[in-house]
Amino acid sequence: MVLELGPCPAEDALSWSKFARRIVVELRTSPTGHSFISNDVLELWATTLEEWFRTAGACDRDEPFRWSSEVEPAVAEFLLDGLDRCLHSDAVLDLCTEEELERQRPFTKLVVGAFVTGLVAEGDACQHYADQVLTSLGNLLD
Repeated sequence: MVLELGPCPAEDALSWSKFARRIVVELRTSPTGHSFISNDVLELWATTLEEWFRTAGACDRDEPFRWSSEVEPAVAEFLLDGLDRCLHSDAVLDLCTEEELERQRPFTKLVVGAFVTGLVAEGDACQHYADQVLTSLGNLLD
């Protein structure tokens, strides 16, 4: 499937990538902070975030951030499930201030929307999962 993110201000992508990378690092180094999410998911998110950060950093000052990549639907579901778990995790919420969460909410919505759009385009099985995630995250992203 094609996963497309953007267009949006490159600064938003940089900010969210930095924020999310910090969370990944803190979860990886916490002795008890990531029992709800596997190391494989954290590693895959770390790789994805690094790619987004590099892409956003390469944008000219007024150029919007755009990123797209071929992603296996199972990998997209794996990443989206990890994000869903993090957004519901007290361990993650304890690492963030309310101000940070509010500032990052618009880009988080953009990320979730990109995954959902890509999965829905794959057909009914993926759409069912995307609908579940939207239900799960609905009130967190409003």
